[in-house]
Amino acid sequence: MPAMAAQQPPKKAADAPKGTGAQASAPQKKENGGLMARLRDLPQAAGIAILALLLVISLFAGNFRALQNATPKAFLRQGDVKSIVEDRIDAAQNVLTVAGRAGLSEDAIHAVREAIGDMERAKTAQAISRADQALTAAVSELTTAALSGEEERSMLRAADDFAEQGSFLRQEARAYNKQAEKAEALYEKLPTKFVLPEPDVYEGV
Repeated sequence: MPAMAAQQPPKKAADAPKGTGAQASAPQKKENGGLMARLRDLPQAAGIAILALLLVISLFAGNFRALQNATPKAFLRQGDVKSIVEDRIDAAQNVLTVAGRAGLSEDAIHAVREAIGDMERAKTAQAISRADQALTAAVSELTTAALSGEEERSMLRAADDFAEQGSFLRQEARAYNKQAEKAEALYEKLPTKFVLPEPDVYEGV
């Protein structure tokens, strides 16, 4: 009797995947829902309270920045103010050089030197404005003196440069004062007196 072939047990079908890729990633997407998804899950009253708090914080931060832009030393950080002040002082020094060669009044020359020193030490908008007014008055005593020839031409060039830098400085001062006016109104309304100094203004523009 012929030998019977050994029968192999039937192979089990491959286990079906427990879930599709989309189903597997669903929990991860839920975890990464972000702040807005969590806010939606909160009770309505709590969500409104959190949104109101965020609004107050952003408003306070904006007002705080506005006040920072008008603090006493903020003027020197604005635009080209620092370099303009330096150029203004250099122009006054040029006036002194011409005045010294021309043998003009020692008292007037000394007054300009004193005003230049005050200008160099000034660090706030108010202090710079007052120092510049004094410097302008002192320099004018030299630039209006009667000269002739090359000395007259040199003095006119120095005076024009000094006046031009003064014009640039006043332009910056007017822009700064607009910010300072807004900051002054905020300063009286917000509890910032213990955080920031009172806003400063540039006088005489």
